[in-house]
Amino acid sequence: MNRKRLLLKAMLIGLPIVVCLLWITGSINLWFYGMGDIADNVKDYYLELEPIDGTYSVLIDLSDPESNEGKVLFDDGEHQIYVSDVITLNEANYEVFFRTSGKYNLHGATLVSGIEHKRVQGGFSFDFLATARATYRGSNFKIYESGTSGINYKDGDSFGLYLIPHDTEVNVNISEDPIIEITLTNLIMHKWGRK
Repeated sequence: MNRKRLLLKAMLIGLPIVVCLLWITGSINLWFYGMGDIADNVKDYYLELEPIDGTYSVLIDLSDPESNEGKVLFDDGEHQIYVSDVITLNEANYEVFFRTSGKYNLHGATLVSGIEHKRVQGGFSFDFLATARATYRGSNFKIYESGTSGINYKDGDSFGLYLIPHDTEVNVNISEDPIIEITLTNLIMHKWGRK
């Protein structure tokens, strides 16, 4: 009986101490908010941006949008950009959404994205800076962003692209050729580190 009481007292004293230590070190915020907590913390972390050289492509099957989920556009072993969704708006309009995944810990975070996240006076901004092109049935054309996000996920962000731009004459015929190739260049490496 005394052993149980001693264990209960140790837990009642030890648990608040452990929670307090986790709070002070920032581990609790990191656990709840992930990379976003580091990106928002301008007092303790600095940000460096570096361009990523290379051309990165993925094939999208318009006849089966769900089959594209998880296809990888970029993977360097620590960072990924992959297809999260393909939406058919109508017979001639499609959108593809990409999700990014980086790494983070108490010492900092790294992320590769088509979006540039940066600090500006009074807050933050994010702009799609990658160059996006598509190839369909031999035609190569520029495609445009349909949306971007901040670092809304624990380990990254997301962005979308219209697959068939309004300023390009492209006739999509899924029965003849359902495959479109998406190519991105000018990706950006974000590095947050402790000051």
